[in-house]
Amino acid sequence: MELWERSSVRFMLHAKLDDLHGEAFEEFFHRVMCVSEPGFLNVRTAGRRGDQGADGLLLSDRKLYACYAPQTVTPAKIADKFESDLFKALEQRKNEFHTFVFVHSDRRGIHPEVASLLAGARTNYPELTFENFGRTHFYTRLCRMERWQVEDFLGPFPAAPVAVSVVLDELIPLLDHLAAFRRPFEDLPAIPRPPLTKMDYNGFSWDVRHRLCLALPYVKHVEEYYRGRLDPNERDEVAAGFRAHYEMIARASADADEILWQLERHILGNASQRSPMELNALVVLMYFFEECEIFKVPPAGWAPETGVEVLA
Repeated sequence: MELWERSSVRFMLHAKLDDLHGEAFEEFFHRVMCVSEPGFLNVRTAGRRGDQGADGLLLSDRKLYACYAPQTVTPAKIADKFESDLFKALEQRKNEFHTFVFVHSDRRGIHPEVASLLAGARTNYPELTFENFGRTHFYTRLCRMERWQVEDFLGPFPAAPVAVSVVLDELIPLLDHLAAFRRPFEDLPAIPRPPLTKMDYNGFSWDVRHRLCLALPYVKHVEEYYRGRLDPNERDEVAAGFRAHYEMIARASADADEILWQLERHILGNASQRSPMELNALVVLMYFFEECEIFKVPPAGWAPETGVEVLA
């Protein structure tokens, strides 16, 4: 998919999920998973036994999915739903899964109540893994499909490329954090060498490497942000989304500058942005660049060939 098509998917998906609640949301989730995961079982209710705590099972990965998309979000009801589904799953499907996935449609990411419940469940049931499945996961799966399949889910694409300028929803709190705390000329640390070696290995142009180096000193603010979050899975979920999006772009282009530009647009939309927002987006990307979630990692002992221009 081209950039404008992926941007269209994001907006059409938001419009779709905004109108889906309860059983309609569960049915949409089933359809997406059945197309994207051949081993997925869409579990239906069966009389008084219900669905036995599972709205879906992925046999290959031993994952159990529990959907929740009410029209009105009430923390107490979220807690009741989570605890009820987990209890029923453990009681009736204990040998069928080792990962419990909470599926939701919240625009801004997982609800704080659910984050606390996931953290508590991870402590109470150390033999299980807990994940959440939100709009980013729907988006990633749809972008991997053929265009005709996406149109079956969301409707026809616009007739021509569109320009959009809306920030990726799940990153809004992080970008707000950077806007508040990123300050110039404030005890900025020296730029470490390993990320520069990785820049050389991926073949960024000099101009792009210069821009990335401007963002590097502020990466500590991203680390501070994730350390302060209640949801223990949030950082890993965002990283997985970036990694999946990077891999999708890298299959279509081997040019590092182009891939980075596409990742920036993934965060900010494909319309031009004001400079501070662009730098904050680069800071986020450099955090995941340093964490080796995106772009190729040079093998041990690798060094640029003689004559290759590098940043000192």
